[in-house]
Amino acid sequence: MSTYKKFVRMLRGKWQVEELPESPLLRSDDGYFTFSPFQDTEENFDALDLTNPLNLNYQTTYAVQKYQRSNQIDLIKQLIEVSREKLFPQIAAFEVEITYPDILHDYFAQRKFEFKLNEVETTDRYLCKLDIPGKHYYIKVRMKFKTGSINVVDFVLVDYDSSDFSSQRDSIWVENLIDLLTENKRFIFDEAKYQAEKAAVAKYTNEPRDQHVIINDVRTVLKVMSLGILPAAKGINSEVKRKIRHLYFYYVYYVNNDVDELVSVVEQIGKAENYSADIFTIFTDNLRATQKNYRTAVKTVEKKNLTREVAQSSLGLPDEYYGDYLHNWHSEYDF
Repeated sequence: MSTYKKFVRMLRGKWQVEELPESPLLRSDDGYFTFSPFQDTEENFDALDLTNPLNLNYQTTYAVQKYQRSNQIDLIKQLIEVSREKLFPQIAAFEVEITYPDILHDYFAQRKFEFKLNEVETTDRYLCKLDIPGKHYYIKVRMKFKTGSINVVDFVLVDYDSSDFSSQRDSIWVENLIDLLTENKRFIFDEAKYQAEKAAVAKYTNEPRDQHVIINDVRTVLKVMSLGILPAAKGINSEVKRKIRHLYFYYVYYVNNDVDELVSVVEQIGKAENYSADIFTIFTDNLRATQKNYRTAVKTVEKKNLTREVAQSSLGLPDEYYGDYLHNWHSEYDF
């Protein structure tokens, strides 16, 4: 049974829920990508300003919402309790931490919790920007994981009224983190659903960071291209082209200077995720074109003795060409 089906069954075991259609990754109104599946949920929540909760370019998240105004405190408490009991029975109640802004002090004072409560200063991190009237506040829920904890779900009190504690309620649940806890894996790409992708990359590198970056970028480009957004010089298509260049340079400087290996990885991941051969042919053709352009650029720089500023702005040479490598992988690629 898929994680999503387990999640829906968990909810339906306690509440009557309506399952909404999946939100499209590509928004039809302005051509941008949607990283939060409830950005496009009908007209109830128009455009949530949420950042991706992980260093992954795209991933599956779930939204559990209640549009009727009420005091949501008991429902939030129950959702945490049910998810812990059904999905993470190995986690004790005291190993769950709820962090909330101090403007919600009286809100949380209404009830006693078995969970650890962590009240912090109300900063922009706890303010959710919505294109609807009112003040909207994040509540962040972390659960014990190995030597630390991870943020499995965020709740949002939408149009919160402090006079009677009423609001609508939104939430984002991260499927990869649900699986990480359930399977007790260290890294997301150690999860069962990514084993074919990991095996493809492991032929060429055993470094976790390298495996994660490559799987992450290849999956993202394939997904976006499957939506009809092909690499090109302008607009949203240029983002796909940029991502392919980024992947090529990463492979050249951190894994191996052989584009044929990377082409093989793209083809294997493409087949594992059931993309058409046409898509990963376009992908790999762009990788080879990137290599050709890069080698031409290097020759031009060496022949004309161009400065770094000119070479990078006009020819797109990466920082690594000048010796500026990523050193601490627990930063940009820590997942």
